[in-house]
Amino acid sequence: MDAQPSTTETRPCAHCGRPVPQRVGAGRPFRYCRDNDGACQRASRNSRMRHRNAPGLPGQVARTWEAVDRLDQIVETLTESLHAELSPVGVQRQLAQARAEAATEIAAAQTERDEARDDAEAAAADAARSRELAR
Repeated sequence: MDAQPSTTETRPCAHCGRPVPQRVGAGRPFRYCRDNDGACQRASRNSRMRHRNAPGLPGQVARTWEAVDRLDQIVETLTESLHAELSPVGVQRQLAQARAEAATEIAAAQTERDEARDDAEAAAADAARSRELAR
């Protein structure tokens, strides 16, 4: 029985060309190496920044890639946030938080109700005593 090797889809890094493993399933593909603390992405951005003020098409292309990189970072942040919030664990956490808040509000309302009932009973007893004394 041969164990099948796991074949992870890869794409070349947009800066250095090394293969970059991609996520399985939905999501935007990674364009730069993920294992070097963003060095490839920074180097690519720095290169574009140098060409950014170039006249004509090269400058426009550099400015466009800069905008694309900013959008990629935003998309990655949003994707991670959505996965954290919409995963089963994230949904369960939100439900537990909502239930805890509801339980706290219910307990506070019941305490307030009990205090109001005690105040009403005390006022009724005082009124009854006042009537008895007035006779």
